[in-house]
Amino acid sequence: MSLMYELMRESVDYAGLFPPASLKLDEVVANYDRYVNSAESSMLGRLIIPASRLSEYSQLRQSRLSDTSSPAQPWRISALVPPIEEAEAEERFEKFESAIDLIRNFNTPNNLENIANDIVDAIEVKTSDISIMEATIDRLPADIHSFLEIPHTEDARDLMDRIASDPSVKRLFAKIRTGGTTAELIPRPEEVARFIWNCQKRGVAFKATAGLHHPIRDNYRLTYASDSKTATMFGFLNVFYATMMSWEHAIGMKELTEILSVKEPTQFGANENEIFWGEFKVPLDRVKTLRNQSIISFGSCSFLEPTKELQDILGQNHESIFPA
Repeated sequence: MSLMYELMRESVDYAGLFPPASLKLDEVVANYDRYVNSAESSMLGRLIIPASRLSEYSQLRQSRLSDTSSPAQPWRISALVPPIEEAEAEERFEKFESAIDLIRNFNTPNNLENIANDIVDAIEVKTSDISIMEATIDRLPADIHSFLEIPHTEDARDLMDRIASDPSVKRLFAKIRTGGTTAELIPRPEEVARFIWNCQKRGVAFKATAGLHHPIRDNYRLTYASDSKTATMFGFLNVFYATMMSWEHAIGMKELTEILSVKEPTQFGANENEIFWGEFKVPLDRVKTLRNQSIISFGSCSFLEPTKELQDILGQNHESIFPA
């Protein structure tokens, strides 16, 4: 397999339900089914849906399976759960805990609704401050990966420290929101650099979400509307390269910000043995290792945009990311 294949394997968590795609759940299930069986499937990660819609999802999945004689390949799901709100009342935990119960029920062996044996093996939840993070972690299941979304507008090192120092066996990761459907939702490169730097210093793996449809940072349309405004968005290659160089070389904020800000594809070097950014290099065996230790994936409401645009860039260098 190529080095770029290892860098981008299972990197795109499909979130077609969410803006700007905002598809119906039946469309999302049909799309994911198609992507699982596509030539680009090596880049496909989890399917992202709210925990509240797991029963509806099961019915759609069962309906599609009844229309085919092919055996079902279990899908991995990342379930969004409501954040624990800032409030004194005990009711603030109810929506969160109800969502966790839905996930446990879905994952129960021999669940008659879940005939494909799909599994929710990840949870995503917002944690806006340390008290909410403490309450959230206390209530998270130990056997499911949990991605805790951290605000990017401040240096939330206390939240990162809490994830890194958790004494339990829970599988805790960080999460950053890197965009949205308005320009105001896009962080500054320095903010994303600070997040990556904090993760690396504490050995906390993470995922990103929103605004990463394109490989290289540039000016893009914010939505699919014909009159959509444009804004400068992050590229997922920028984020992946910055993360690889940070974990391998412990580069500082200045270098991280530079990698995240560049708009020229030729700056992202790769051959069959290593990826490189200037003098910084990461060999193939380390890329394989670091993908499990640093950046896990990124959420995108489109799977075709990231895969096609990346292949277009790589095609210029006569390399393919996808297995023959």
